[in-house]
Amino acid sequence: MKRLPLIIGVIVMALAAAVTGCGRSPRYDARLVRADSLMLVGPDSALAILEAVDTAGLATEGDRAYRDLLLTQARYRCYITATTDSAINRALDYYRHHSTEREKLTRAHIYKGAVMEELGHPDSAMLHYKHAEATADPDDHFNLGYTKMRIGSLYKSYYAYDGASIKKYEEALAIFSKIENLDYQYKCLSNLGCQYRDNDPLKAQQLLYKALFYSKQKGDTARIIEDLHSLIVLFYYKKQYDKALKLLEEAVNMNWKDYSFDFLTSAANLLAKCGQPDSAASFLNLAAQYDIEDDSKRKMYFLESLSEIALARGDTIAYLDYNHQESVISNSLMSNDSKIGITKTELDFDNAHSHFLNLENAEIKRLILWGICLFAFTVALFLFKYYRQAKLYHMTVIELYKNRRIISELKQDASNQLSSLDNLKRSFDRLQIKDKQIREFIALQLELLREITAACYHNPKNKFGDQVKRIVQFREKDMDKWSKLYSYIDEEYHDIMSNTKMKYPMLKEKDLLLIALCCMDFSYVQMAMILGYSNPTSIGTIKQRLAKKMDLNCSLSDYIDNFTHTT
Repeated sequence: MKRLPLIIGVIVMALAAAVTGCGRSPRYDARLVRADSLMLVGPDSALAILEAVDTAGLATEGDRAYRDLLLTQARYRCYITATTDSAINRALDYYRHHSTEREKLTRAHIYKGAVMEELGHPDSAMLHYKHAEATADPDDHFNLGYTKMRIGSLYKSYYAYDGASIKKYEEALAIFSKIENLDYQYKCLSNLGCQYRDNDPLKAQQLLYKALFYSKQKGDTARIIEDLHSLIVLFYYKKQYDKALKLLEEAVNMNWKDYSFDFLTSAANLLAKCGQPDSAASFLNLAAQYDIEDDSKRKMYFLESLSEIALARGDTIAYLDYNHQESVISNSLMSNDSKIGITKTELDFDNAHSHFLNLENAEIKRLILWGICLFAFTVALFLFKYYRQAKLYHMTVIELYKNRRIISELKQDASNQLSSLDNLKRSFDRLQIKDKQIREFIALQLELLREITAACYHNPKNKFGDQVKRIVQFREKDMDKWSKLYSYIDEEYHDIMSNTKMKYPMLKEKDLLLIALCCMDFSYVQMAMILGYSNPTSIGTIKQRLAKKMDLNCSLSDYIDNFTHTT
């Protein structure tokens, strides 16, 4: 029983560590991270990196799932049609069981939907797109916008509801505008322009011209041709043939080598309507080079162009024949189109997602409740144990605390005494040095006075001043006599001479001596005699020049005073 609280505490710590571990994002293989960073700007480079990575060589299951996700994404972005969904299934299964990887779970649903769309299962694709939309973090703007765009594209392809595709594209456009992603803004604008063509031609025209502006700004010829084609079709159905012809001329003048089948048939229809059947036939001949045997929709567009050319040439029989063939294909396509499948998927998704959320919320609540109960039980045990032992340890803890405090105070006192002794020793050493320097300086001055006295005794009065100047004036070779003053002055003025030498290396020895004489409070007359100037009043000018040479913002005296007041 005594070990029970310890055992429970260990269990609680293990659970906490497990929860903390689950909350951290795992570290993935550096090659996979590099491939992911290249996915949007260089999917072919990302694909090359991923194909060079051997799954067996990856250390963790997370790395393998990450590679499966990235490989599916890279192949899709490189326009490699999927033949199987096994890789994305493995990734999706892994991320469903690792809820912290929310962004990757969203991507797994997106590309599972893309693969199912390529495999011809639109209902399953829509289901996964809807899962991605529900799973995406609201702050994950790119994946959320891309998911809405994929849903809009699927609605558009399978005619699910009127307006459903437009709604999703507009939501995607708002998201991509928020993050300033011009490429996907362009895609949304282009698709919205085509979808508004029947219901709101004016809005369609505005959107398509905006898309054309983006494509011209980027200099993407393929996009420019595509946008011009969309505007040509818009003006064709509005019967504004002159505007359509102007745009067609602009597209043709670009000499694009890969005009699409749709562009060529639209050009043929327009030229036939404008009474140019021969030019229309030349465009249709180019379109005929595309394989249209098994593509019913393209064959229908081809027959529509043939009927327009026949009408422009006045060949009524051919016109009626082409119209009949076009109607047969159109009726066949309409019977094959299904709106119910996508609608059913919508309902299935809503039910499945609600059930999934309910189960997930119930499981989370159950785990939280168990955790709270276990935590409360553990806390109660520890409190009871603490209450029993508190009285036994109370006095001992107090005594230990007192003893530790007394020891700490004694240590602090000893440390303070040692510090005081160190300070006294340093002060004594400085006084000894200073005393020695003063004695040397006095001896130097006595020698100087003896020389001056001798000069007074042996020379006439009128030559006295010149002789004194000769004796005491500054000479480069006698500089060592004066430099002994510097250490003494440094002691009194807080290293003024050493700092000045270091900070102003351009100063000459005579400049430094002037600063030293100012520190010693020598008079202008004394300074002039020592430095060899005939006029004592010139010392003030020399000090000003020296302050300017040192680029001081104050006078030389203030500069010296700053060192005097330094603590």
